[in-house]
Amino acid sequence: MPYELNALIATDELITVVAAELPIARITRLPHGLAMVPMTDALHDALQQPSNAPDYDFKRFPSGFARRIAGWSKAAPIAFAEIDAEHPTGRRAALWYDGHITLGPLTPADGAPLARILHALDIPATALPDVTAALDAHRTAPPEA
Repeated sequence: MPYELNALIATDELITVVAAELPIARITRLPHGLAMVPMTDALHDALQQPSNAPDYDFKRFPSGFARRIAGWSKAAPIAFAEIDAEHPTGRRAALWYDGHITLGPLTPADGAPLARILHALDIPATALPDVTAALDAHRTAPPEA
């Protein structure tokens, strides 16, 4: 069965702030001080706003969401990643910091997007297997087309 993960990833502290602003957001703690908020259908719909802001070619990126991520990134780096079974190293990922994208959006053609984003979040290479295994545990089957 195909699987995918669409999520915000940042330090546990920043994700706690994000979830406080988005009551329907679910926090998932990850190893090495990281946490994530999966982009569920309900969260996607709640965040959707009419906007001509870029979606960076993500599949599950709500319209107008770039502005919100940019705001959170003024406190600390925050990533949005889409991972699927066809591209287990990351279909697309980007990192925002200090109000704008500082890395990406990356695709598999750029080399393992998820690993590059995690490295930019100060996760050492030796810890990548722990973090990616934790992310794998939270992947879901995509909706039927």
